[in-house]
Amino acid sequence: MTTYTLVYPPAHTTTYVKATTTYDLTYFWPYFATNPALSLTGTSANNTWAASAATNQRFHIDLGTPTIIRRVYYENFHNAGLSTTGGSKNFTMWGSNEATAFAELTYGTDTNWTQLTTAVSLFDQHSAADAADPKYFLVTNTVAYRYYAFKIADNYAGAYIGLRRIVLMTEDGYGGVSFISRPIFF
Repeated sequence: MTTYTLVYPPAHTTTYVKATTTYDLTYFWPYFATNPALSLTGTSANNTWAASAATNQRFHIDLGTPTIIRRVYYENFHNAGLSTTGGSKNFTMWGSNEATAFAELTYGTDTNWTQLTTAVSLFDQHSAADAADPKYFLVTNTVAYRYYAFKIADNYAGAYIGLRRIVLMTEDGYGGVSFISRPIFF
């Protein structure tokens, strides 16, 4: 049985989590989407990243050290179970070890990024309920990257793109991450 461990940026701040745009800097900072202490239910304000555009957004995460990411957990945008059409839709995922790549948020600029293969290229829409709706997808990745990016092309409908939560995950026992000890019989 494969197990995974959630990996967070060193801090939930603009130093470690960035996006092309933000809908309202009072209530929808990008780093809200990486913070597990924030609510997955209720109002989206102060719990969610939302962009001030419906297309072509980048969302960057700095893990502080190179890490091999093999799975992603996410909860797409919703506001108390409503407004689910503002959720992120088509995306690609990227990895880099270059700080200049992390800082560049222009949608079409992929300098020093490597596109990763993901099991899906579409974030599922959040259920129309005020409840957690966890989704996961696998990433084909054997390289430890410090910086990860999501290029989000569009949403389901409406004037903005958003994510309630997105967390990168390592595969336990893969790439030197914590091996399970098993007896060996001869």
